[in-house]
Amino acid sequence: MLNVRLRLLVVILLAIASKPTFAQTDLWKNVGGFTPVHLKSYVPTQTELARIQKTLLGRVKLDDWPCAEETDDREWTRNLVFEELPISINEKIVLVEAGQGCARGGQGANGAMWVLRFRGDKFSLIATPQLSFNGWLYAIQETSSHGFRDLVLGWHMSAREGGLTYFRFDGTSYQAVGQATYLSDDDGSEKIIPKTAN
Repeated sequence: MLNVRLRLLVVILLAIASKPTFAQTDLWKNVGGFTPVHLKSYVPTQTELARIQKTLLGRVKLDDWPCAEETDDREWTRNLVFEELPISINEKIVLVEAGQGCARGGQGANGAMWVLRFRGDKFSLIATPQLSFNGWLYAIQETSSHGFRDLVLGWHMSAREGGLTYFRFDGTSYQAVGQATYLSDDDGSEKIIPKTAN
């Protein structure tokens, strides 16, 4: 009887231990190779712009980009990029990307990003660099959670390799739920390799 219970316990533990690998594989199976995501520009009002700049400056240490060392430098908030992010049918959502400066890497590919959820004239942050929302927009998925589509961000590492992070909305904010590496070959096709849990 003890051996049967012990075997059952081992089977349960193995099933639990292997679940993250299957979940990661399932998560990435519908993420295709990179196709540029073309978003419509968004032009904030002067009032919105001032409030957004103030909000981003106020959380610069939380977002942990090199700008945190330059808290008196407001220049980096003057060249933000604003785009409509089509992840909700009913809500106004805006992607904000850091322009050139301390919140963007030297090659220009990787930068700090924020997602704003507008309700009337107020907005809230639902994705931030503090939650690892950095890099560049790789894909907007068809799958959704709590009414918001899943997002995949890329992180440029070399001409043929980069990191991917899969984000899902939890009802309050976008959380990273999976990571992968993409590899490009000579003909431009990509292979996505999910990272398994340690």
